[in-house]
Amino acid sequence: MRRFTMGCLCMLLTIHARTQTVTGILKDSLTQAPIVFASVSIRSPGTASALPSTVTDEKGRFALVKLPPGSFEITLSSVGYHSARLLVTIPAGHNPVNLGTLFLSPRVELLKEVVIDSKPVLIEEKLDRTVYNVERDKSLTGGDAIDALRRVPLLSVDIDGNVTLRGSANIKVLINNKPSTITASNLADALKQIPLDQIRSVEVITSPSVKYDAEGSAGIINIVLKQDRLQGILVNPDMAIGTRASFLGINGAYNNKKMAFSIGGFGRATYNVTGTYDNVQTVGSETIDQHAATRKNELTDNYNLGWDYDIDKHNFLNASVRYSQFNSHNHQNNLVSNFYNGAVPDSTFLNQVEITGRSGTIDATVDFTHAFARPQQEFSFLTLFSRTDGTNGFSNAQQQPADGSLIGRLGNADRSSNQEITLQADYQTPLDSNQLLEFGGKYIIREVISDYSYEMAAGNDPFAVEASPDLTNRFTYHQNVTAAYLEYTLNTRFPFSFRAGARYEYAAISAGLRDQGVALPDIPSYAVFVPAINTGWRLKNGKLIKLAYTRRIQRPSIQFLNPNIVASDPGSIATGNPALGPEYSDNIELGYNTAIRDITIGLSGFYRHTTKAIESVSLPVTGGDTLERTYANIGKESTGGLNVFANLDIGRKLSLSGGADLYYTELENDAPLAGPTGAGGPGPAGRNTGWVASARLSGGYTFVKGWSLYIYSYYRGSQVLLQGYQTGFPYYSLTLKRALPKKRGTIGVGAENFLSRGIQVTTNLKSPSLSQSTTDLSHTLSLRIYMSFTLGKLKVERQERKKKSISNDDLKQ
Repeated sequence: MRRFTMGCLCMLLTIHARTQTVTGILKDSLTQAPIVFASVSIRSPGTASALPSTVTDEKGRFALVKLPPGSFEITLSSVGYHSARLLVTIPAGHNPVNLGTLFLSPRVELLKEVVIDSKPVLIEEKLDRTVYNVERDKSLTGGDAIDALRRVPLLSVDIDGNVTLRGSANIKVLINNKPSTITASNLADALKQIPLDQIRSVEVITSPSVKYDAEGSAGIINIVLKQDRLQGILVNPDMAIGTRASFLGINGAYNNKKMAFSIGGFGRATYNVTGTYDNVQTVGSETIDQHAATRKNELTDNYNLGWDYDIDKHNFLNASVRYSQFNSHNHQNNLVSNFYNGAVPDSTFLNQVEITGRSGTIDATVDFTHAFARPQQEFSFLTLFSRTDGTNGFSNAQQQPADGSLIGRLGNADRSSNQEITLQADYQTPLDSNQLLEFGGKYIIREVISDYSYEMAAGNDPFAVEASPDLTNRFTYHQNVTAAYLEYTLNTRFPFSFRAGARYEYAAISAGLRDQGVALPDIPSYAVFVPAINTGWRLKNGKLIKLAYTRRIQRPSIQFLNPNIVASDPGSIATGNPALGPEYSDNIELGYNTAIRDITIGLSGFYRHTTKAIESVSLPVTGGDTLERTYANIGKESTGGLNVFANLDIGRKLSLSGGADLYYTELENDAPLAGPTGAGGPGPAGRNTGWVASARLSGGYTFVKGWSLYIYSYYRGSQVLLQGYQTGFPYYSLTLKRALPKKRGTIGVGAENFLSRGIQVTTNLKSPSLSQSTTDLSHTLSLRIYMSFTLGKLKVERQERKKKSISNDDLKQ
């Protein structure tokens, strides 16, 4: 092995220079990735007292400054890596001693004196984020981003793919540090369009710096896709056939010393997902009892093209285009609705309901970076164009309960577009060898259009468009965001790192309806100032303590604002609320990370206080038995808790990983709530509190002859809502895989939820004016056969350059 591996280093390196400053870069010996926040200490040989130390920055760089002439011993250490030592001799002078690129090796096991088997950590804890390395979890195959997020510490995912971070759905999802309009309408549907086998890691950024947009009350989730930087040609087809889903994907890459190209395509079909729907609700003296059989089919596809060009050693250009499609059909077959006045039966409805969703998204980026001759001095100019066009709606056929004859039909179609154009400039320059100043600006031009209409027909008569502006209209929403930030980073000679910054954003908003027969509430423009502070201490043996404070804002996205009324269910309607304003949150986090032999352990405590929190609410419709489901800025939300995770590797055969999340939340609304349609009666003020606990455990065991067995289990605890709660559910899977000879691919079988008839989730809501209990049962037992192949060969490894990218993370999902 030609790499210079510091984990195996027990040698002395003597450097003669004419200065009192020592600099260098520290990287992972296997992945070549920078090792962030590693401890770099220095002392005179044979003495116990150390001189002031430092830590590496986000690019693995370090500097030991103002050192007296003489011989010194430098120690390099980081959690999950073997420590290393080297000797440096420093004569008097002014030119810095540059140690160049040094490497630490992950914890390894030496076999037969010649074979080194590395198992890098599955979970990494950094100054502002937790990183889950998806490509190191061998039990994950053939799914989508939702399957990956279920395994990530701090996150919770429900049966429909809705994601929460420490109890809050107010998060922003980025793809390769880039935003996408694909997530604006429905985050769960967007995640289904990201192939699992193309995900390298998932980063949960709980304390974002001010370089990120201020939005995302709970934090940011960054999904990092694989970007191979080796030379050569590689083609990787993947496929699977299962009882409820099948997929086919192919990816290719070609790289040389100056350029890198990547191309890929992926398609997945989900089918035969059946279940039941039961709902009982009471509004005043009116009660509805409903039951239906459910069925869901989905089809997603994703295509991408990437290009990187190193113009010279100081100038870099990269561009990408990604196109995604989504098509879903959700059925409620034989939806029976029994209406009661008190205990007296009133009427019975029979409906056949189909809810559809279709969308196409294109994301295009062109980014330029100029690196100055001075280390750490850099300028970048980034651009992004993102647009999603979609059609969502429902059809509802009402039949006679006695004989099934058709009474009438109702349909709704919402043709929408969501477009963003972003320009961003960033500049960074060192103030000293251990200080960095960064500042930049961004301008986002956002336009959202929702053109919706209702059609009705009696029996088999032709459809006629309903002319009422409440039901047929065009909603236009413009939002231009101007932002600027300033950030300062200090890495002291002690094992201490400090980063502080501030960001200012101004959102200019205008909105309108084509038909002015409906009153649209005034939507004011607003500005926000957000500070962020991150501190970290590196203790002996690579232990890390971090403390952070961030102020965040969450703007409502189109799904929360859209006034289109969806009345697919005879007992309820759903609509957005154009009057929604942003929510504001203050976040404090204290974390601790350590490694004990082969175990990596992380602990973090947090507290989040949110004002004007955006929450889902159900309100009674005046004078009827129908509920209006919408969104409102409630008074406040306070949540505090603890997260813990651990990862264990025992030799080459057994690995275990697990974690638990426990928090207490309080939701409170002091003022009565009113529905945005004007038909909804005011709901009372409310308050609800409770504990929420979730846990996960996964493991893998490698047998002889290439066979491996993996198991994953997860339990999502009951969720606290403003008006009630939602029950939890378990999820588990078992996978058996076999590696093909010469690492040419894998074949395997897998099963999910094979010990139960399905996953059942019940939502209970209660207030003085209403009560509702809804139970959804999904038959999730699934069997799958899959295979993956690798064609071609990548040869000489190329040093990967850290890319800049736009990060629009300003809309509530």
